[in-house]
Amino acid sequence: MQALYAWQQSDNKSAALAESELVKGTERMYDLYLQLLSFYCELAHAEEVYYADLPASVLTGERRTAVRYLNDNLFIKWLNENASFNKQVKDRKISWQADNDTIKKAFFEMRKMPFFNAFISNPAPDIKAEVDFARHVAGDIISKKEFVRHTVEEKNIYWAEGFEIICNMVVKTIDSGSSNGKFHLSDLYRDEEEDVQFMKEVLHKTIANDEYFTKMIAERTESWDTERIALVDILLMKMALCEILFLNNIPVKVSINEYIDISKDYSTPNSKGFINGVIDNIVISLKKDGKIVKTGRGLME
Repeated sequence: MQALYAWQQSDNKSAALAESELVKGTERMYDLYLQLLSFYCELAHAEEVYYADLPASVLTGERRTAVRYLNDNLFIKWLNENASFNKQVKDRKISWQADNDTIKKAFFEMRKMPFFNAFISNPAPDIKAEVDFARHVAGDIISKKEFVRHTVEEKNIYWAEGFEIICNMVVKTIDSGSSNGKFHLSDLYRDEEEDVQFMKEVLHKTIANDEYFTKMIAERTESWDTERIALVDILLMKMALCEILFLNNIPVKVSINEYIDISKDYSTPNSKGFINGVIDNIVISLKKDGKIVKTGRGLME
């Protein structure tokens, strides 16, 4: 959708350039995933510095300590020891080094929160407690603290739109170890060759049929001022029509529902009903004319 939006707005209507941006954009989103995971390791390092800098007690001559430290957390320990994660962080040059103030501020904000105090005072947490703590960091610090998000968006302007999606991806990574403490790093692709081919196919067929889709949509929105229809809504409808007409192994309802769901995050409150109504109307006409061909049982419904 973002690649098509950029293509639509550009004076240079190059499908090849749009494809290049599409693939690069996907790579950037995975960088953000690694960036947010590395946030946990940086918090643990901030804690190490905090305790190292604490002055010794006048009475005992010893520094104050906690029952547990962040590096003891099951999820953070897994990140620190995960060879694949650390290699990708190094290879992709993922770093918070220039944003130490953000890490320190996040650490001290976290120290005020009940979930942190519960963590450092529990000498023998179970897996659920460990996972819950990691989820709290994602939910109460990474996604809710505006200064964290602002720092992330300043690091890469392309990360703003995908921030919430990648936060959910981090939570899913945490939840992958909820039953046995064995976490799994998400891959960029489920099947790289198949997924990249799918992305490119939707992109190119949507661009190639842009005028055809525009005409179909315009015929069903005659009472609307086309200038006032959100461009995102038009793009989502075109992508849905691309899947419905040209991707024969995807059920019609799946395509419609998928793009309605995307509209909830990226368009107006009224977009859901608008897109649903227009596409349903077009699908009825296409089915009547026998223009929708799906391979596989039940894919027409």
